[in-house]
Amino acid sequence: MKPGVGGTYYPPFPVLGLASDGNQIFLSCGGGGSTASKEVPNVVQAHRFIEETSQMSTIASLDTGKNVVIGLTYAKAHDLWLASVGGSCRVLELSVEQNTLTELCEWTTETQGKSACQNLARCSPTGKMVATGGSDGEVQIFQAGNLRSAPSLLHKCAKNQEVRDLDFSLDEKLVVSCDYTGSCRIWSTSTGEQTVCIDYKYGGAKLDIRGVRCLLQDGTPLIATAMAAPRGPACLGLYSMDGKIVKEVKVHDKPLTSMAMDQACSHLSVNLVTGGKRVFSLPGFKCVKKMENVHELPAPCSAFLGEATAVSGSGDRSIHLLSFKGGGGGGICGTAMLYAVCMIVVLLIVAFLVLRIGVRASMLENGSGEL
Repeated sequence: MKPGVGGTYYPPFPVLGLASDGNQIFLSCGGGGSTASKEVPNVVQAHRFIEETSQMSTIASLDTGKNVVIGLTYAKAHDLWLASVGGSCRVLELSVEQNTLTELCEWTTETQGKSACQNLARCSPTGKMVATGGSDGEVQIFQAGNLRSAPSLLHKCAKNQEVRDLDFSLDEKLVVSCDYTGSCRIWSTSTGEQTVCIDYKYGGAKLDIRGVRCLLQDGTPLIATAMAAPRGPACLGLYSMDGKIVKEVKVHDKPLTSMAMDQACSHLSVNLVTGGKRVFSLPGFKCVKKMENVHELPAPCSAFLGEATAVSGSGDRSIHLLSFKGGGGGGICGTAMLYAVCMIVVLLIVAFLVLRIGVRASMLENGSGEL
């Protein structure tokens, strides 16, 4: 992966999905699809980013043939990765020691229409269940097992429009999803029945709920939501599990394209259609970092690394790393660049002083001037 400036890196493919283990490792996916796989290979790549030194490396790569992976999530309880490809879910295993990515199993989740497409699969916190959603418009809940073989279906929830995003509550009793109706829906994992439907309005106009994440704040379960209208604005919200809004904030006049939450449930990262990025603290929604013109095309995916790094990927064949430690603007390379500039200034000052002392000494030897 070719390094750029300001925390930008350039993989040889359009980036469609990202997922992180929350520490040093993250996976990216994308490619040219079935018709352009020779010119732009469809791949999943694993990367390591060391936050303390800002060092990035690609440690494994998997060619997916004519099938392009459009979404990735990390199943922490199993230390495995779930990939969305076509109408199915694939389970991938990364070996850091052997620098390999291996496909373990695959099962079909979307079957309706000529272009059935799974948008995402997500594992529950303890690894007991997996929920999927896509073009069929049905959230499906599976008994995961060990995820080294295809899981068994528990519930197929009521059909709506195409599923955009979903997440498990931390107690695994609920699945929260959002779809192209613009609504957020809460489903019981024990029955598969819908329990709550949430719609959001800003200034009297409905905004589509495009992203959902479940979290716990002071012992209270909440839902973080990302909302936008087709031409904007973009907002963030916090809801209780009974569908009541707790807090909301306007993010930008233009739409957002993705949202991610860190492992500690303390920050949200938002990508904007303008190519900008924002990092917000939870639960107060304070903007702790922002940067403009990060990507030339809207970035559909984002994730968190380490203690304070937000990573995003775009179809413009770029990956961007933004450090939000200490707040302020700039990319992940900002601190290193500032250090380098300071060192150059110090060396110039030292060189000037040495030269000045040499000149003065020469003048003294010739009997003129004072040191």
